[in-house]
Amino acid sequence: MSRITIDPERCVRDGLCVRVCEKVFSRETIDSVPLVAHEDSCNGCGHCALICPTGAIWQEESPPELIHPVEPRLMPTYEQVREMIVTRRSVRNFQDRRVEREVLEKVIDGACYAPSAKNSRSTEYIVVTDKALLAEIAAITAQWLGDVSRKLRNPLWRRLYMLYGEKDVEEIKRWVNQFDLIAERARNHWDVILFKAPAVLFFHARRSIRFGETNAALAVQNAVYTASSLGLGSFFTGYVVAACSREKRLPLLLGLPKGHILYGGLALGYPELGFPTWIERTAQHITWRDGT
Repeated sequence: MSRITIDPERCVRDGLCVRVCEKVFSRETIDSVPLVAHEDSCNGCGHCALICPTGAIWQEESPPELIHPVEPRLMPTYEQVREMIVTRRSVRNFQDRRVEREVLEKVIDGACYAPSAKNSRSTEYIVVTDKALLAEIAAITAQWLGDVSRKLRNPLWRRLYMLYGEKDVEEIKRWVNQFDLIAERARNHWDVILFKAPAVLFFHARRSIRFGETNAALAVQNAVYTASSLGLGSFFTGYVVAACSREKRLPLLLGLPKGHILYGGLALGYPELGFPTWIERTAQHITWRDGT
C-alpha cells in the first residue's frame, strides 16, 4: 500500500500540498490533481495532510484520527512567550515532593513535538524517580569527576588532554578544582550532581542516527519550557551525560539500550526557591547580511 494517496474526488486542486512539499508532490498543470511524484522522499512529517483543506490526502504516518484543528484562542502572545523565556532559570533547590507520573508524561509529550532531522523523531526517554537509583547515579558521577581530576593533575595526562581537548591551562585548573570539590562533597553525602531532584528525564538515541544529538537537544529545550509551564524547575545534568560515555556503570544503571548514546538529562522537581526578578541579556554578536 502507498504511504500517500490523494482522493481526486475530494481534491479542490489548490496545489497547497505541492507548495508545502515540492520534493514529494508535483502536478502537470495548474488545474490538475497533484501527483505523488517522489513518494520515497517522504519523511512522514504530515505537512501535506495537515494543510489540505478537504482531507483529500491520506498519509501513512498522519491518519485522520491523529489530526486536530489548531485552537487560536490557546496560542500565547509574543509577550507571554518572552516572559516565560526571560524568567526561566536553572533550578537546583527542590521541594521534598515527588513529581506525579502524569506531569512527567506531559513533559515528555512536549519534548516529542520538537523538530528533528528528516522527521526521524530519534529521541528516546528514560525516566528515573527511584531515590536510591538517583543517589547512586549522582555518587558514581561524582566519583568519576574525582578520577578525571586526578588524571588532569598528571602532567602527561594533562598534555594529552590539551592535545585533543581543552587548550586553556587556566580553564583546566579551574575544572580540576571544581571536580575535586564535587568529589569531596559527595564523600560527605552532599549531592551536588543531581541536588536531590525527585525525577530525572534522560534523552538518548541510537548511535547510528544522524543528528541524534541535535534532535535530543531540541527535545530537551521543549521539555524545559513544558516543565516550566507545569510549575516545575529543571536543570541540565551535564556531568551525568559526560560521565555516561566514559563510566561503564552508568549505562547499565540507566538501562541504556546497547548501541545508544545518552545525549541529555533534565533534573526535574517542584522548586523550593523562586526568582521574583530577571536580568537582561543581549546577543554576544550579530552579523546582518541584508544587502544594504
